[in-house]
Amino acid sequence: MPRVIRFCMDATTRLANGGLLACRVATIALMAAIVAVISAGVFWRYVLNDALAWTEEVAKYLLVWLTFVGSPLALRTGGHIAVEVLPGILPPRLRNALQAVILSVIITVLLVLGQQGWGLALNARIQTAATFDLSLMWVMLAVPLGSALMVLVSIDMLLRSLAAAVAADPDGGTSR
Repeated sequence: MPRVIRFCMDATTRLANGGLLACRVATIALMAAIVAVISAGVFWRYVLNDALAWTEEVAKYLLVWLTFVGSPLALRTGGHIAVEVLPGILPPRLRNALQAVILSVIITVLLVLGQQGWGLALNARIQTAATFDLSLMWVMLAVPLGSALMVLVSIDMLLRSLAAAVAADPDGGTSR
């Protein structure tokens, strides 16, 4: 494999792995925050008999962020829904080529989602949460950020699929 392509693949992998590490940390923090907020809401409602008005809304907004920050992790590990019958019966080169086509479609959809999410976030900047003073722009920014992270992971996976599809040895050898 030419050095330039190997360099691009390595750089993309390093960027994607850095983004995925940030996603892991954020996912853990968001899950902990959701548990804390819901637990506080239950404690105040049933133990102190005085419900907190904001806990449900905060938990929903944290869940939106959790969804978009956790999606790149699921994408990398194959955790999203997929039809695996056809790839399972294809030879390695065709399987990798099919994976490259699928990832190209995913990248296109994510670019549109990210663009639309950015517009949604900009439109939401004048709206505020119902129970506390927070611009909904901060909630909606999860969409373009998560989309961008998934595009980065998808590009890394696409480059690896293309390299494997053109390699003489589908497990990582070089073409002659």
